[in-house]
Amino acid sequence: MITSVIVQLFGMPYLGIKFTSHDLEFEYVYNWDLVGTGGWYDGYTETFRAKGHYLVDFNGNYANVTARISWRFSENYYGSSQKSVDNYEFSYSLVNGAYVWGTDQDVLNTTDMNVWFHIPGGIKASQYDILDTSYDVISGEHLIWVGNLMPFSGKKLHSEGYYSRDDVYGEFDAKYEVDNFFTKDGYLIGEIYTEVDDGYDGETGHWSKFRINSYVFITSSSYLRPFNFGMYFLAYWGPILFFMILFYVIYENLRWKSRIIPKGDIEIIVERNLPNFVKFEIQSAYSEMIPSYLVRARSHEKKIISAHSNGVVEGIGFIEQKGKVGTFYGNHIWDMVNYTKVKYAFTESGRGLKGFRTIEKYNIFEINNLQQRDLSFDTAHIKPVEEKHLDAIMKMIANEDRGKKSKKYAKWVTKSYEDDIAVGATALRTETWIQSIMSDLFQSNYPKPESIANEIILGVGFATPGEETGWLYGLYVHPAFRNHGIGRMLVLARLSALKEIGCTRAITEIAEWNSPAKNIYDDYNAQIVGTIYLLGKKMPKVKVRRY
Repeated sequence: MITSVIVQLFGMPYLGIKFTSHDLEFEYVYNWDLVGTGGWYDGYTETFRAKGHYLVDFNGNYANVTARISWRFSENYYGSSQKSVDNYEFSYSLVNGAYVWGTDQDVLNTTDMNVWFHIPGGIKASQYDILDTSYDVISGEHLIWVGNLMPFSGKKLHSEGYYSRDDVYGEFDAKYEVDNFFTKDGYLIGEIYTEVDDGYDGETGHWSKFRINSYVFITSSSYLRPFNFGMYFLAYWGPILFFMILFYVIYENLRWKSRIIPKGDIEIIVERNLPNFVKFEIQSAYSEMIPSYLVRARSHEKKIISAHSNGVVEGIGFIEQKGKVGTFYGNHIWDMVNYTKVKYAFTESGRGLKGFRTIEKYNIFEINNLQQRDLSFDTAHIKPVEEKHLDAIMKMIANEDRGKKSKKYAKWVTKSYEDDIAVGATALRTETWIQSIMSDLFQSNYPKPESIANEIILGVGFATPGEETGWLYGLYVHPAFRNHGIGRMLVLARLSALKEIGCTRAITEIAEWNSPAKNIYDDYNAQIVGTIYLLGKKMPKVKVRRY
């Protein structure tokens, strides 16, 4: 990952865009290397490094150019080197690309088109002559790695062949191959050239062989060079993502590897999921709900953690998808919390978790004898949630929990709607009492309630059914409609639903400070049967939901 990031940083300068008052401005690097590979030239090297800066102004059918090129040449045999700065001024035709007066190249043996960096009119033909070489246009878009680091796409002009040479280097047969890459409008992106020379040194008559590699890369320009984002991400971020995924897989396997913890004369095994053959001996106010929580956890794709010995499960935990929040029941809470590394934990024990502090306390209420109770409620306003209400309900809950009306903060509602009991409170906008509340809405500084057509969402509540016990959770009433009996009716409706499917008991939890919510349960002679604590390593910025 570090290597990939460093390479990208070195490649960033090649993405340069020039903002200029000239019609055309660009900078380039030209690197040329000769390496002896056989005979007298074996081990001999020459290097040529150049940087150029071109300014071009169009004037009718002509372009006037001012160029400045700094270069350095060195070779290792004599240890000599030269450097200089050359300045050029010339003009070329915007019709056929030929030099009109002055040049920046040796043009004694050139073809019809002379200028090397611009094909006027763009790439439209299948063949072009540039300087002393004829090129074939290869169809499609082709990739060039500018600076050997950054991928650009362009039109590819290709040439290859053989020629014989007799010069200061000797008498050689040379094979060359060259690829030029232009934008579709005819501006240079880069050139890659290779040549292999095989022959005899003129002075010694010894056989020799050397190779020439050179490239020209435009490093910044006032014209658009098409950057290939797909190849960029594949080359750089693809490996990063691969190794991140590989690291994550390895990390997850190590993190969730079973741990054996000595406990006196026995060993407790803490692991993800459950052993194959188990017996539950979980001491908790929620013991009867554990089977339902297991089914619900698998449906909601939560992680299940167990602490067991000899096939007896003494502790169990349910971890939210992001792994930051867990709810733990039974014994060995600290072992399970330490194993999962959650940042927030709901437990029935408020002590013993190193590094955690109590953020909030909730009383656990128990309502008995559901089958003997009259649980009538206002069916005109309280009814099962329909799918059409989900978006509005999610926005209402997100605003309550996060202060933002975005469904992504209440995705759990969709699964709860599918798996649990979901009861909603709605009213028509035309009802007198609704109109009265709505007229005072802005004066009370309440958020605007969600609505579906002419129907306003007042509140919602959820319940998870068990075999004989049900769990009430997720009660929300819009602030503008509180103190109108909505919460009480939502409790009644959920208890009635649990009664219908055969439950005889219900449990829920209410924050110790929330006296209005506690008063609702006075009607049912609800008993406090325990406390559940929200423990955390730091104070949360938003509401932490428990499983």
